Amino acid sequence: MSERGPRARLVAIVGITTLVTLILAASLVGWLDTAGQRSAPVYGSPRVTPGAVWTWDGAGYTRAAVGGPGPSSNKADMAYDRSGGLIVLWDHGCAGLVMGFQGGCVAQVNQTWTWDGRSWTARSMKSAPNEAGPGAMVYDSRLGQVVYTNGVGSVWTWTGSDWKSIDVHGGPRVARRDLAAPVATFAVGYDESRDLLVFALSTSTWTWDASMWKEVTGGIDAGDARPDAHLVYDRGNSQLVYVGSRFTWTWDGSGWQKHGQPAIASGTLGYDAARRTVMLVQQDSSACDQTACRTTILTWDGKVWAPVSADRVPLLPLTRSGASLPPMAFDDARGVMVLFASAS
Repeated sequence: MSERGPRARLVAIVGITTLVTLILAASLVGWLDTAGQRSAPVYGSPRVTPGAVWTWDGAGYTRAAVGGPGPSSNKADMAYDRSGGLIVLWDHGCAGLVMGFQGGCVAQVNQTWTWDGRSWTARSMKSAPNEAGPGAMVYDSRLGQVVYTNGVGSVWTWTGSDWKSIDVHGGPRVARRDLAAPVATFAVGYDESRDLLVFALSTSTWTWDASMWKEVTGGIDAGDARPDAHLVYDRGNSQLVYVGSRFTWTWDGSGWQKHGQPAIASGTLGYDAARRTVMLVQQDSSACDQTACRTTILTWDGKVWAPVSADRVPLLPLTRSGASLPPMAFDDARGVMVLFASAS
């Protein structure tokens, strides 16, 4: 008995130690899994959930109740298709980003969706645009289709069921250093008054009339460029609007005019057709909690920017790692501005 006692105790100790280790390991895995669900894909869980859709009715933003699947990545372009009466969104970023030594993007997506005011519909795609530097998606009134153009002037149209590449010649000559630089020196918008796709560079401006490109002297000052730059057409004042680092620029078809502006951080730009004003939504870094940040809203009346007091503002999740600005487009059929914000 004296010999078996110590051996039995040793076996019991080893068994108990193993059991405790297994319990702790299971608890840790469960905790990590729960933490992943609580935070978002960016902090260790590859789970993918649709992004939030916010709509602006002139008094405030309301988060739409989205049922079913939807776009989810950290990079998307969006425009309203007037011919189809739907929002078109091309989702082409990372929807599942895992941090750590073996982390990275585990869910790269390339999908086009349409929004009818209540839910997203995934559209079949045989082809897709080619991203080359920051691009832009706009509605081309001359073609009657949504158009996407990339950073080197290549153009695709959304036919209502698929993307179609358009063979264009003599497009903007964007230096490769511009494409690789951390600050883009070009932006794209559609001039509705003159039915022209406008491509603004730091030294010149290019226009496309659905058949050929034409270069116009003069552009946005290189020192005023910003990485989130894009153009929005202001129907009320018949001009394109560009928000730079220090100044706001407007294009009237013949040249650019420079206007003073308040300090503006990176923000999403869109035109509110119901209220005939350009709207800018930017993150308010001074109003963040552990999950999201509030936003501030500014409007442009053609001459100056003014803050908008709204009780309901969209929230941007903190987990937008490496995300581009959330796209925003006015839904003509429903009379509201639509903003898409993914947490990826």
